Amino acid sequence: MVDLSKFIDNSLKSEFEAKPYDVAKDRAKLAARFTKAVGQFPSSTAPNKIWKLSNGVVEVKVSLGSGYLNISGATTNYVPEGQFKGFISALIEATNAGEFDGALKAVDVAPKAAPKASSSGKGKLETLTAVKRSLGRLKDKSDEGIRAHLESKGVREEWIVQAIAEKK
Repeated sequence: MVDLSKFIDNSLKSEFEAKPYDVAKDRAKLAARFTKAVGQFPSSTAPNKIWKLSNGVVEVKVSLGSGYLNISGATTNYVPEGQFKGFISALIEATNAGEFDGALKAVDVAPKAAPKASSSGKGKLETLTAVKRSLGRLKDKSDEGIRAHLESKGVREEWIVQAIAEKK
C-alpha cells in the first residue's frame, strides 16, 4: 500500500484560503496620504498630519502600522518649508515605484502570516511545537515507543525524526 500521508499537510488549509496580499492597494493608500499632506500644508488645524511646521522647518514622520516609515534611514526627517511640496512629490513617486513595498509588507498594514495550525481536538499534534511538548509526557519511552505513539497521532515523519533527535 502506498503511503500518501508523507505528501499531505492539512495544516496548510489557512494558507490556501488566505487572500493574497496586494501591495499595490497599500501603495495607493500611502500615496493618497502624501497627496493629502500637500493639501493640508501649511494649515495648523489639519487632523492626522504626517508633518509639523516650526520655524520654517517641517518635521515629517509617517506612521505606518504600529511603527513609522523609514525614509532615507530615519523615521523622522526635517525638510526646509520651501522644499516640503517637492519632498512630498518625491515621496509619492518613490511610493508608486515600489520603494517602500518592503516596509508596507513588514508592518501591520500587511496581512498577518497565516496562523499556525492549532489542535482542533484533544490529543492532536498538528504543530511541531505541540509534538515537542508531548515529549515531556513520553520521557520514559524508548525512541521506538515515541515513534509509535507519534505515528498513531498522525504526526509527520520529519517532525518525528526531529523530535526524537532533540530529545537526546
